Amino acid sequence: MNPEDWNKVIILGRQLAAGAELPQDAELPELLMRMAPQVGIAVEDAAPALATPATTCELAMEIQRRTRDGSYRLGHAFDEADKLVAAGDVAGARTVLERAREVEVVPLYRDQLRAYLDDPQDT
Repeated sequence: MNPEDWNKVIILGRQLAAGAELPQDAELPELLMRMAPQVGIAVEDAAPALATPATTCELAMEIQRRTRDGSYRLGHAFDEADKLVAAGDVAGARTVLERAREVEVVPLYRDQLRAYLDDPQDT
């Protein structure tokens, strides 16, 4: 995982969503192909999206959407789980984390949820 790649694709996705043109950057296809598996998109599914500017734009926006949605889901799950643990409801906290993990597609976020679930001090 390269945080710089994540930042680039998040910024690009926001710009495209706001109506910006797809940049004519030689690095863009490589960036999207590096990022696709990191957000749960198989390389063989991402590669055809590079065929046209429109589908490249869609791929970039999907990658950004997955990072955004997963980040929100992760933060919400952690906040809710912490509140439940503080209230003494450890089972409820585990349920919140397990439900978030079940729907999460970003491998990094799934790993973070798994680590939180595996920590016996937290849940």
